[in-house]
Parts: sequence; structure tokens; C-alpha cells
Amino acid sequence: MNSSIQTATLQIRKCRSCDLEAVTSLVKSCGYPTTLGVMKERMEASEKDDHHGTLVALLDGRTAGMVSLTRVGSYYMQRDMAEITAIVVSEEHRGEGLGRRLMAAAEEWARARGCAQIFLRSGNRVEKAPAHAFYRHLGFEQNGYRFSKSV
Repeated sequence: MNSSIQTATLQIRKCRSCDLEAVTSLVKSCGYPTTLGVMKERMEASEKDDHHGTLVALLDGRTAGMVSLTRVGSYYMQRDMAEITAIVVSEEHRGEGLGRRLMAAAEEWARARGCAQIFLRSGNRVEKAPAHAFYRHLGFEQNGYRFSKSV
């Protein structure tokens, strides 16, 4: 009996225009309302500005996850910080280490831009508990509240 184990090839790279549909689908899978047009505008703005970045995880050439970041100035720290504005792994690839690899790539993105700290915000809904445990496992600490208001 012949048996072989095939390992998928993982690549994490900067998001490109050819990733637009897959990234839009990932963002929508989290329940965030968006459109291809809105995502295209955001991606084009990101490409022109070193303060924003989106990285995609490709498994055998197919988009399986993404992380989006923004460099943020700070009055109370000597250097900028990086905010993870979105992290998504497709449902069929959760638990395979892609999220961990994307977060490591996000940290590298932040270091390469001289950021002193990386942070993210997350909702307090019960279904977010596994994500919160994941962030803690990676060394993130919960250290504040988020207040918002529509303008």
C-alpha cells in the first residue's frame, strides 16, 4: 500500500490587487459589512501609504487568511505603535497555525517600521473568547477599554 503525506506550501506576503475578492470574502466571513468597491479603495490607499499594510497567507497559492495593520503615532511612547485592525483565518484552516504565523508576520511588519508595541482591539461578545485566549497565548495582555461614538 502506497501512502503519502502532502504538506501544503505556506506563503505570507503583502496583499495584492489579485487578492481583492478573497480578502473581501474573509472580511465578510467575520460579519463585517463591506463590498468589493470599499475593499478596493482601502487596498489602493494602503498601497500608497507605509502606515497601512495587509498581509495574506496563501496555502498552495490560495488565500487562507489575512492580517491588516496600521501604524499609529503616540504622545506617551517614544516610538509609534502598530494596530492590528483585522486578523482572519478561513474557517476550514483554523487550528492549523495560520493565525500564529500571520501574527508573527504582523509583529515583523511592526518591527520593520520601528514600532515599539503592537496591539489590537476585540469585542467582548462570548463568541470572541477563543480569539481572546489565542491573543493571550501569543503574549498579548488585556489592558484597557474601548469607548466609541458615531459622528
